[in-house]
Amino acid sequence: MITILTTIEEQFAVEQIVSSVDRLHELVLVSTDGSVQSGDKILEVTNGHIRTPIDWFDTEPPYRYPEVQLTETRLLALIFDKLENQQQAFQLLSEEDTFYPHLLAATSLRFGYEFTEDLIHSIGNSLHNQAIVYHYGYVQSKKSFKELRELYAKALGTTSDLEMKSYTAKHYLNLLIDGGLYTEAVEAAKIFIKEANSSESILALKIQLCQALFKNLSVPYSKDQLSSLLQQQSECILDLEEKRLQLNAALMAMDACDVANFMGDFPEAKEFINKAIQYFKEEDISEFLGEAGLKKAHLLYHWSKNGSPQYYKSAINAFQDTLKVFKKDLYPEQFAEVQHNLALIYSEIPATEDEKPIWTAFSASAFKETLGIYTKEAHPYEYAMVCHNYATALMDFPKAKLHDNYKKAYGLFEAALEVRTGNAYPMERALTLLNQLELCWLMHNADGIEEEKRYAEMKAKSEEIEALAQDEVLVAKAQDHLRRLEQLKEII
Repeated sequence: MITILTTIEEQFAVEQIVSSVDRLHELVLVSTDGSVQSGDKILEVTNGHIRTPIDWFDTEPPYRYPEVQLTETRLLALIFDKLENQQQAFQLLSEEDTFYPHLLAATSLRFGYEFTEDLIHSIGNSLHNQAIVYHYGYVQSKKSFKELRELYAKALGTTSDLEMKSYTAKHYLNLLIDGGLYTEAVEAAKIFIKEANSSESILALKIQLCQALFKNLSVPYSKDQLSSLLQQQSECILDLEEKRLQLNAALMAMDACDVANFMGDFPEAKEFINKAIQYFKEEDISEFLGEAGLKKAHLLYHWSKNGSPQYYKSAINAFQDTLKVFKKDLYPEQFAEVQHNLALIYSEIPATEDEKPIWTAFSASAFKETLGIYTKEAHPYEYAMVCHNYATALMDFPKAKLHDNYKKAYGLFEAALEVRTGNAYPMERALTLLNQLELCWLMHNADGIEEEKRYAEMKAKSEEIEALAQDEVLVAKAQDHLRRLEQLKEII
């Protein structure tokens, strides 16, 4: 719905323009008392001019339309632009109209069309719009990060309009976050929030601050930092909900879920992710819904591994739900990620002796599905990770009738080690070697010759871990294997 705020004197003229298009009045409300329903898009018509208020919450491209004289075609073009019917908007507006290049620039940002030099030249001298075009637009003569920062700084330093400065600041903060300058973004956001003079601008800048704080988190997490951030995120979510900006609230709830998870507060993390899932369902955004579902599944899996095994089956259901979105043919990598996690859960879930073979069959099937997508050629890192995890799981599988689980696991460890070389992935290689050593202690040696060969292999692997690992725990484990091997040598 669109609300046009106007004066009593101009109400009739505006209503006449709206009524000139059949049934358009069903989508457009003309208000003279300043009342606006939450969630409505707004246009203002006063003193014979059209003005578009600032869009603080990213429902439209961040290009700022200039204030223009009221004409029937301009007002109708702006209405259809806000209704996201750009084709109709351009049919109404002549190319000779001075407002035309501005409508074209905003549409180019919305759909990723290329900005020509002529178009950039024709949109005027607004430093905010220039920064926005070079930041978000498809421009062949791109500006460097440094040049963009300078352009934003110039725009911020030359405007006397506090609302406009806050709006430019919001996107400048986005640039800093995109550039990985999280600490700088945090400090800048705090300054901009103090300077802001409206509730909308303060909320928009607080959202940017929360994003910068979230990106700036690092292990080991500070409990006070996490608690403070979660409080700020919760306040922003409530404010967004009051404005009926459910999509924005859902996106922030995704981050808040992670923060609560880092704090070990699984119930609160679950509340946040359930809120996000609810809003994504209401907005009917399937990919976001899939990502939120995946986050919930990971949360439940983490929860189950940390003292709450009753959530294993809930995690299974949550991962399986995501497959309604992440279908194998459309989203193969997400499908593989889900199958990998299911494979791990099936291998870890507490089960009776009678149930164990069923779960291990599910696990083996899911691992095979994963390796069908994460191939050595296409996804070497992921391939090695899955081979390693499948091998580790096989070590605890019940004895198979048709093959030797230990022999199969050994082969998978070797496959992982082909990718996890000492130069490329020293830590990962050390972990794989360590698990393979544990396997070697379990494997059967047919005769003395094979026993000698296995001893030499295990000694070499232990010594390689010592040389590779920076972690004291891994080095200590390697040294323990060497001590055990020395004792075994005496027996051999």
